[in-house]
This record gives sequence, structure tokens and C-alpha cells, in this order.
Amino acid sequence: MATGRTKPRWTRVYINGYNMSGYTRSIGPLDWACDEVEMTCLADTVKCYLGAHVQVNVGTLNAVFDNTATTGVHTVLQSSGIIRTVLVAQGIRAEPAEGDPCFGGQFTQGAYQTEQSGGVYVNIPFMGTAGDATSRLYGNPWGTLLHANTAETAVNADVGFDNYLSEVSTTKGGFFLYQILSSNAAGTVTLSVQDAAVNNDGGFVLLAGATTGAIGFASIPTAGVVIPTTQTVRQYLRWQLAFAGGMTTCTFLTAFMRAY
Repeated sequence: MATGRTKPRWTRVYINGYNMSGYTRSIGPLDWACDEVEMTCLADTVKCYLGAHVQVNVGTLNAVFDNTATTGVHTVLQSSGIIRTVLVAQGIRAEPAEGDPCFGGQFTQGAYQTEQSGGVYVNIPFMGTAGDATSRLYGNPWGTLLHANTAETAVNADVGFDNYLSEVSTTKGGFFLYQILSSNAAGTVTLSVQDAAVNNDGGFVLLAGATTGAIGFASIPTAGVVIPTTQTVRQYLRWQLAFAGGMTTCTFLTAFMRAY
């Protein structure tokens, strides 16, 4: 994971198991705001507020029109009023890598609009976190990219990534977001999150509840959100997988958004 300033060109967008980055011109604003309730009393010398509901929205996706079968932005996103699992990975002066920041959740697609201005473009506004979205139980859409857009053929024996916000364990759980782009034509894959107090291979164990369960080849591409029970999440996190039934390779992304 690199640190420092970056540029929009290193942003990548994944929706429902499809890589939309090759069509996307911009996305955002990646909105995370809290309603304010005024609590000012007569004896207060300054106005006082309490935070209320958190408003989370991925904003608007602006893209080039493309109707390529199966993968084109028109093919995948032409229907509105549907909940989309979205992951926006922010690379730091390079393609997004494991440990980089990311923004994600399940958002209702509000519309699908086309315009012609030299080329043919589409803009797809999202309406915020869906009322029945799994991710609505947690207000923080920012997290850590645990696995970037690459293929894997074996279990993970590498070290994990620090909790860069506080560098300690947290106690309010979070949500696990995954995007599975492709696999070979057999069997199943199970993706999961492991945590550890000490950043070495022997210290990592499954974070309770943070697993996709077995996902078969016929269901891929796919994406989703899994919420572990409210619990302690230790300082270090890493991705993990398990193959069964003959599947031996899978291309995917995973992320974990801690609650604070």
C-alpha cells in the first residue's frame, strides 16, 4: 500500500461483479454525511448539535455508452430501481493495490440516462443506501481493500493490513464486501476475512460471520455484502479463500469496512 496524494485516473469501479472501469469517465461524489439535530439550550454559549442519521451515497456514474454482450455498461446497468453492490477502489498513484482505501455498499440505482455530446454517454445516478441493503446497518462506507483485482489459485499465507485509522482493534464489527469477476468452469469458491492481533501467518483466524459461503461457477460474476455480528475486529486483516469441487482459480476483490 502506497501513501500520499493521488489522481482520479487511478480510481477503479466494480458493480455486481463487473469491472466498469473501462467505461467509467467519473464517479461521485462519494458522499458520507451526518444529519445534524440542533440541541442548543438557553445556557449554552454556542450552538450544539447531535449527529443523527448518516447519509451514504456513491453519487453518479458517468460512462461511455457500450452495449458489449454480458459486460458492457448498457448491458449491465440499463435497468433502474435495482440495488447494486458497488466498490470504488482508490489507487494511490497506481492501480489499486491491497491495503488501499475503498468506498462501498449497496445503493439503489435511480435512473439510466443517455446523452450525446460528441460521443454517446450515459449517466447513472444512485439514490443512496437502499432501505433493505445489508450494508445499511453500518454508516461507514470507507474501508480497506483486502484483495485487488487479480486471480488467485491458492490459500493466502501472506501477512495482512493494519487498521490505519487507529492502529488498534475495534469493537463494533463492520461489513465485508466482495466482487467476484470470474473463475474456471467447475466447483465453488468461498471468500472470507481473517483477523489477527499479531501480523503473521500463524496469528490469523476467520473473523466470525465474514464469509461468503460456497459460491458456484454458475453464479459468477456476482457481488455482495456480508455483515459479521457486532464484535471485536482485531488490528490486522487479510483475505482468504477455499476452493472445492474442481475450481482452481478465481478473480475477485474483497474489502472490509470497520464500524467505529
